[in-house]
Amino acid sequence: MNTEQKVLKVSAVEITKSLLSDLEELSRFAGEACSAVFADSILRKMRLMVTKCMGDPYTEVAVALHDALAHQNLWLDYTKEQYQDAYDLFSSLVNQGVIDNIVVENSIIALENLGFNTLPFSVSFDNNSQDEDEL
Repeated sequence: MNTEQKVLKVSAVEITKSLLSDLEELSRFAGEACSAVFADSILRKMRLMVTKCMGDPYTEVAVALHDALAHQNLWLDYTKEQYQDAYDLFSSLVNQGVIDNIVVENSIIALENLGFNTLPFSVSFDNNSQDEDEL
């Protein structure tokens, strides 16, 4: 592993650690106006991870939570308990150091089980319209 790759792994872990304080504050202030400050902060950090550490396992888990929070401002709907559980999940991840794809998958499933919709975006295909035009 070259030096650049090591720096990327450290950066993703460090950014993930920085998410913890925002998750902690969201768990304290969910449903209150001041929670917007922490939601904005965590979403910005998650976007930074995508920019700086794309492909890192920590980034994949962060993106799953990002999508659950950012889509239609759903961060407003999650409870203090859900944010505390997300904090616990991310805390356990950073304590592991290096994580693999199995841990990523299990973490995303855990987020879903906590009630976070990690796949909020939907795409629909209208196959009938092309068939009707041909008739």
